[in-house]
Amino acid sequence: MAQQKNNRPAFFPSPELADETGFLVEDARIDRERILDAYQHAIFPWPYLEPESQWIVGWYSPHPRAVLKLDELRVPKRLMRKLRSGKFYFSFNQSFERVLYHCRTVGGRQQEAWLMPRLAEELQGLHEEGTACSLEVYDATDYSAQELCGGVYGLSIGQAFCAESMFYLNPDASKAAIVALVRILRDSDYQLLDIQTPSMHMTNLGATLISRGELHKSLERNCRRNELAKWESRDFFTWSDLALDCRLPKPEQPYFIW
Repeated sequence: MAQQKNNRPAFFPSPELADETGFLVEDARIDRERILDAYQHAIFPWPYLEPESQWIVGWYSPHPRAVLKLDELRVPKRLMRKLRSGKFYFSFNQSFERVLYHCRTVGGRQQEAWLMPRLAEELQGLHEEGTACSLEVYDATDYSAQELCGGVYGLSIGQAFCAESMFYLNPDASKAAIVALVRILRDSDYQLLDIQTPSMHMTNLGATLISRGELHKSLERNCRRNELAKWESRDFFTWSDLALDCRLPKPEQPYFIW
C-alpha cells in the first residue's frame, strides 16, 4: 500500500487544487487502493466514456461539499406515513451486487454509463472487504418475490458514509432507502452522509453544504462499525424494527419527524 505524507493523498494532487467545478485530475487508472485513497481525502471518481469507447476517470473534490448531517434529516409526513404503513421492508448489505446493477441500468443510466465495469468490479471487492455497503428496499405488497424496488450504496470512511448512487423502481423507494440508512448510521456514531453534489431530492431531506475541511474531520474519525453488524446479520427488517432497535432522536433535534 502506498504511504501518505502529511495526510496528503498517495495517488492524487491535494484536493485544494481542484478547480471551481471540483475537477482535480484525469486518470484512466482505477483500483481499490486509489478508490480508498480518494475517499479518505474527500475525492471521488466520475468516469465517462469517450466517443472512441475509451474510459476516462475524472477525479473530483468539490468545495463546498453537499452532505446530509444525520441529525438534520427531514422526513416529509407523507413519506413517514408510507414507512409506518409497512409499504417497504429492508435489508443491509445483503444484495450489494444487485444494487450496483440497478444503479448502472435503471432508466437511461445505461446510456450515461458512468458506473464503468471496472469501477463496479473494484467496488464489489471493497464490499467483500467490508468498506463498500448497501441498503436494499423491497415492496412489502409482494413479499414472496423479494425483488428490489430501491436501494443505495456507498463507502464507509471514518464517521462519514460516502453515498455513491441510489435508485428506485417504486415511488419513494430511494427516499425510504436514505431514511432507513440514516437511522442505522446514526445509531453507529456516524456524523454525516456525503452526497458529493446537491440535488433537489436530497435537499428536501435536509442536505446542506459544508467545507471540504469539515468533511475531512468526519472522514478521519472512527465510528462503531460493530453496530452495523447486527443489521447485516438479519435477512430482512421492517420500519418498526428500525424504530424499536435504534436509539430515538433527542428532543432538541426537531428535524426528525418519526
